[in-house]
Amino acid sequence: MNARDIKLLVVDDDPFFVRVLEKRFGAEGFQVMSAADGREGMKVIVTFEPDLVISDWMMPEVDGLELCQSVKTGLREAAPYFILLTAKGEIDDKLLGLETGADDYLIKPCDHGELMARVRAGLRIVSLTKQLRAAIQNLQGGGAGASADGSQATTGNGLKNLGASNSVIREACRSCHRVQGSDGQWRSLDDHLAWRGSNASGTSECPDCSQGEKREVA
Repeated sequence: MNARDIKLLVVDDDPFFVRVLEKRFGAEGFQVMSAADGREGMKVIVTFEPDLVISDWMMPEVDGLELCQSVKTGLREAAPYFILLTAKGEIDDKLLGLETGADDYLIKPCDHGELMARVRAGLRIVSLTKQLRAAIQNLQGGGAGASADGSQATTGNGLKNLGASNSVIREACRSCHRVQGSDGQWRSLDDHLAWRGSNASGTSECPDCSQGEKREVA
């Protein structure tokens, strides 16, 4: 993703903190918008359509948890990546934030270097998601007609009837970003796209990541 095409939204009622983040993200070349509370943040999300939202939890009017829940429930797959910031350091609070739909969670005051690293990690996931959607759209718009033996038969929406072909993505690992084909094998996205298509139906974790063996991903 080109930095100039990336949209970030900062939602926080601390104007100094907001200015610091606006300056830092602006220096990276990102498009940055801000909102003082969750109610204003929701309006900006609808009009600005950010790729990633950084929101404080404790705010007047509508807090960050309510904002996150509304965004994730209302926009579903189109919802932005959501990083929740809070002074609440208890494990129960962290679990509540993640279960509500937050993609990441940082305790304030947080190191700006760590926050930037979390943002970059989130944007890599956003980029992967866009690639998957683009691949699906290409399939939907470019299905070929049926051959004499029916091997290239298409469904009503233009998707090739791939049957048990490995080109169908069953799941995508949210940790190392590999994808699982219908044969049960986990591959990198680039390797999988070489099989001429994808149709992700969900995200989970591949066996390596679920056992705590995090892989290095470029």
